[in-house]
Amino acid sequence: MRFPALDGYPLGGFLHVPSDTRPAQAVVFATGGGVRAELYKHFLSYLAGEGLAVLAFDYRGIGESRPASLRGFTAGLEDWAEYDAGGAIAWMAARYPGISLTGMGHSIGALLIGAAEPATRLEQLVLIAPHIGFHADYGWAVRWLVRLGFRLAGAPLRWAFGYFPASVLRLGEDLPNRVAQQWATRSLGPAHRADSGPAAQREERALERIASFRKPALVLSISDDTWATDVGVRRFLHLYRSLLAVRLVIEPRDDCSIGHFGFFRRRFSGSYWPIPVRFMNAGHSPA
Repeated sequence: MRFPALDGYPLGGFLHVPSDTRPAQAVVFATGGGVRAELYKHFLSYLAGEGLAVLAFDYRGIGESRPASLRGFTAGLEDWAEYDAGGAIAWMAARYPGISLTGMGHSIGALLIGAAEPATRLEQLVLIAPHIGFHADYGWAVRWLVRLGFRLAGAPLRWAFGYFPASVLRLGEDLPNRVAQQWATRSLGPAHRADSGPAAQREERALERIASFRKPALVLSISDDTWATDVGVRRFLHLYRSLLAVRLVIEPRDDCSIGHFGFFRRRFSGSYWPIPVRFMNAGHSPA
């Protein structure tokens, strides 16, 4: 699908719909930072099979929303949150009026989904492996991978390429310069700002919306996740301090690692994937 962000930037994404019935509910899915929406397709198709219409979108600069060249392309986390997530919510609300709209996010997308003004149209949230991108909360190996990649190598690489070639470092999709700089300085986190001015003011407003978001939410975290660690999830919940949240910690079974992305593997379609569906269908109860 193609649809406009709130500032008019053309975004791309994928709409998964039930094959033989009108959707009972609609979902906007916000991906992890630097992760293409296409990579979640099996999980999203499962949700469609459960009667949900699901839009998964790529932030500007990523995947289906990447311009012809990233060199010199300007985009920040405040754009991903306010304009891109906000545009996706507004588009789905207009396409499916009169039915329940849920915001769902993975990783940093769990933070961004509630940051835009249209998020007030969401009736509930499902947040999977959420964190805020604060380096000190990561597991040791991830912490140093991010610090070496985004901090040490980041500045010269951004200067040489005109963007951050994250794919070369096996850190996900290539990123616009500003997003990479914000990630290096832990922006959109607890009192950490990459700069001042209008963009920083937009970040402040986004954080205010997050802090005041008062809706039911299911927070799913994984005990062996080295990106969204327990302290990271708790810090995330401190930002979303008004949520009516139920947190469920998934423990790997039979020495089977899950980690940060494992929840979306098809092998867990019968065990973990029904959990968010039950939450949405049963009066906000994860049981």
